Amino acid sequence: MNDSTRQGHYGIVGRLGRAARFAAVASLLAVGVVSQAAGAATSSHSSKVAGFHAETSVNPSSAANALSGVSCASSNFCMGVGYYVIAATDRTLIERWDGARWVRDSSANPSPTVDYLSGVSCFRSTFCMAVGTQQQGAAQHTLIERWNGIGWKTSASPDPGATNSLNAVSCPRPNFCVAVGNQHVGNFERTLVETFNGTKWTTMSSTNVGARNLNNLLGVSCASTSFCVAVGVREAAGQQRTLVERYNGRKWQTVPSTNPGVTDILNEVSCPTSRFCEAVGNQVRGAATQTLIERWGGANWITDASTNPNQHSYLWGVSCVHPGTCEAVGTTQSGATSHTLVEKLAGGAWSIVQSGNPAAQNGFNGIACENRTTCNSVGFEGTGVAYFSLIERGA
Repeated sequence: MNDSTRQGHYGIVGRLGRAARFAAVASLLAVGVVSQAAGAATSSHSSKVAGFHAETSVNPSSAANALSGVSCASSNFCMGVGYYVIAATDRTLIERWDGARWVRDSSANPSPTVDYLSGVSCFRSTFCMAVGTQQQGAAQHTLIERWNGIGWKTSASPDPGATNSLNAVSCPRPNFCVAVGNQHVGNFERTLVETFNGTKWTTMSSTNVGARNLNNLLGVSCASTSFCVAVGVREAAGQQRTLVERYNGRKWQTVPSTNPGVTDILNEVSCPTSRFCEAVGNQVRGAATQTLIERWGGANWITDASTNPNQHSYLWGVSCVHPGTCEAVGTTQSGATSHTLVEKLAGGAWSIVQSGNPAAQNGFNGIACENRTTCNSVGFEGTGVAYFSLIERGA
């Protein structure tokens, strides 16, 4: 994706595509640039709150670090992915939960200037896929890295457009993964879907609404090899509207979704079964940006009531361990200050769960629930000048 898909007031996590949050970091740091050092540091917290509490995380940069996505194969194994900045160069960042602490894993950086990871999916402790974008010359290209239980290695991936980005990935089996994003064909942004068959990645046909309009897939979830849902944003009559596509084991089809606001975007989706999914994002109503949650019950998509603690509230990630049991995360802004936001679905209704805010600026970008009682939320914390990865565990 590119900066044209970003709204500036979203701040550090602002995006219509996952990668734009990284451009937002750069713009924030431009206000007060600090020196960038290669030495790794840890962000350690002792605060315990009802709900989520911050964990110690690793930060290779003294200027900018952030985690974009997270996936858990068990209570003793999770992967969080994102980026950090060293000497004006974006590098991939991967942190692993071993059941006791978060440690940094070495990861590949094929580009000399820009590499970042946007999403990750772990089927088991010996198989994960992480996706993102790399810069080669003037063009963006897809970036996929694979974990084999020992280390991360780059996997070859298609680049069908002039520029290409991958935003999210879902692996219901080691021989079946789906990654989604966008590609530029001419001057137009079109959906990009790639699939892994256990050996290699290939491009799949996907749908686009409008011949010349914006189409961008931001999240994907596969309940099986024959049921996947991808969500994102499209353009209609000059307005941004939700985009939902469903895979039935043979092809992708666009399905109707709700659009309650003037601008509506879906950032992530979680489907524990083929008859239950929750998709989260945001909608613009007048001067306010509010959370948007849509539910798939096997027949159609409907809007769920969600909470908005401040004028501007955004949901970036969602994880459902069972139908009806989900948690969603994001950021809520009060004036110039951003706070973490966690909402939980239980008993058919969404409510706010308390979370930690260890710094002046905080936000969550992704969540993965190990079970009904423990989830891992990842994002950023910072002062407005320097930013560090934020990981919190709770339920």
